[in-house]
Amino acid sequence: MYKQILVIFLLISIPLKSQINNQLLLGEWLKIKTKMIDGSKDVSEPFLASKFYRWNINNQNICIDSDPISANGKTCMDFKIEKNFIRTSPQSGYEIVKLTKDSLIIIERINGIEENDKIRKHWFSKSSLVKNYYIDKYKTDSTIVASENFTPTLNKNFILNILSEFKGKNNYPVFNLIGNIVFYPKKGNLEVQIINSNDKDVIKNQKSIELINSMIEKTYNNWNLSDFKTFDKVYLPFIIKSYYENVGDGWSSKGAPIYYFIDNISDINKIYGIKMQDLRIADDNFRNGIKAIQDNKYDKAIIFFSKSYEIDNRKVDALYNIANIYLFKKDFTNECIYLQKLRDLEQVEGIKRYNEKCTKL
Repeated sequence: MYKQILVIFLLISIPLKSQINNQLLLGEWLKIKTKMIDGSKDVSEPFLASKFYRWNINNQNICIDSDPISANGKTCMDFKIEKNFIRTSPQSGYEIVKLTKDSLIIIERINGIEENDKIRKHWFSKSSLVKNYYIDKYKTDSTIVASENFTPTLNKNFILNILSEFKGKNNYPVFNLIGNIVFYPKKGNLEVQIINSNDKDVIKNQKSIELINSMIEKTYNNWNLSDFKTFDKVYLPFIIKSYYENVGDGWSSKGAPIYYFIDNISDINKIYGIKMQDLRIADDNFRNGIKAIQDNKYDKAIIFFSKSYEIDNRKVDALYNIANIYLFKKDFTNECIYLQKLRDLEQVEGIKRYNEKCTKL
């Protein structure tokens, strides 16, 4: 009745169909959509460093890339084909549902994960097809804003030079810099446009900002703009978050990471994930919720599950467990409140249960 996180190492048993055409699998693929195989929304996706996901497949390995900007961020792994299954390890792989020269649909398979709302299904298109779509879409435009699937790419990470400069400062600069890198492909140069130039921390660190501007403006030749030669301007939104914080026991954390394609500071945590410490707290609360149920302490369990979901709202099992507690207590009003949350998160089982019992209340 209640959902727990279990890891059981079993041999993957996949119903194998006819052998696929390996040649169709070769090439570069871009992910265009992800769902769980029961049709639920993948609630973890907004927490990934990027929704961008690219595969490059040759006869020896699969190279996976989740960074649309850097040309050097690939992770490669060996694989072997077993009929319609791409095996990447003894415990995991990908079941091929559909494969044509332009489209690929796969299901992730990992030992011990068997619930349909925990198994991801990905839709891919050939990269060339996606690129041609954008080129055709913007063929009459002179100015565009880059997106993850259609962007200039960088072959050398300039942020490392900025970090090197900042490390030597007595007072490490702390600020959020929001702006655009503006490319002029026909002129062969770029400029940095700062949007929050009136922010007090930006004004306070003006010399550091000028240093960043100067460094970025010298990187034009490090960008691949081959798909953008016909445009007058190409805008690439970014945020640089320069920070310094004490983490305890005499240790400190500092850096100046750059985030592309966003223009709101609050989106950084939403998109780029939760701190490991907070993830542990969310897991502890979830486990405490399960233990409270086993001890028949249902009100305490609700508190623990609520806290777990509040910290990490990928934990939809916490919402299911709260709904199930209210069902057990025959508190159908509160049960429906949580089923509605699951419905709003596009979780198929939650939608079904909500429609069956809550629309009549």
